[in-house]
Amino acid sequence: MILEEIISATGARVAGLPDHFPVAGHDAVPKKSLFEAMVQRDGRNAIISEIKFASPSRGIIREGQDPVGLARMMVSAGCSALSVITEPSFFKGDPGLIPSIRPHVDVPILRKDFIIDERQIPETRSLGADAVLLITAVLHERLPRFVEMAFQHSLEPIVEIHDAGEVVTAVDSGARLIGINNRNLKDFSIDLSTTKRLAPLVRDAGCRVVSESGFVWPYDVRSLRREVDGFLIGSSIMSAKDPKKRLGGFVSA
Repeated sequence: MILEEIISATGARVAGLPDHFPVAGHDAVPKKSLFEAMVQRDGRNAIISEIKFASPSRGIIREGQDPVGLARMMVSAGCSALSVITEPSFFKGDPGLIPSIRPHVDVPILRKDFIIDERQIPETRSLGADAVLLITAVLHERLPRFVEMAFQHSLEPIVEIHDAGEVVTAVDSGARLIGINNRNLKDFSIDLSTTKRLAPLVRDAGCRVVSESGFVWPYDVRSLRREVDGFLIGSSIMSAKDPKKRLGGFVSA
């Protein structure tokens, strides 16, 4: 399965991480709250716009464009936060993207990667991120520990789920933000009804909900805006001929 291949590659990649990371420079900068950003304001949707150059399901999505320029464009188009994919082997990301983008934007930055090692939490903060993605299907019983560590390192954890069986685990982890992935990580298929099914369960537990993956047109966002607090959108924006126009359509949908 693709997920197993990604986890295996991630394990090899993080094996050499140091035990300690310098964070003083980033701690001097006020942390920007992803939790507070995930609120619809003045009829505008809270969109986490993702910088993603490739994926296992689509191959190369966009290439040859300056990440800092992309980030600035996304903020000017009205996104509430940025997601930066740092996984290199399957998504063509790079941890170095975050510190290169951070000085140029004033919105929260989510580090999106496959977090499997506790050392990746302080690494994430040292890069200058404000939030970190934690995947329930990857961490299982270790999830509460990683959520706790994220908060200890001034990071907002967004815990990702895909099915009803993961809701209790995610909610009990202590996270305030739950991401519902409409993409099945086993076969990478998409089903937007996943959010419709799971969002009420998450909201009943008092958490904010972010719907992730599968949004192609503003209509897709409009159909779910009453069910959730925010959206994470990557491929549709990154593959568009005019990414700024596409993102603006999602914000105002």
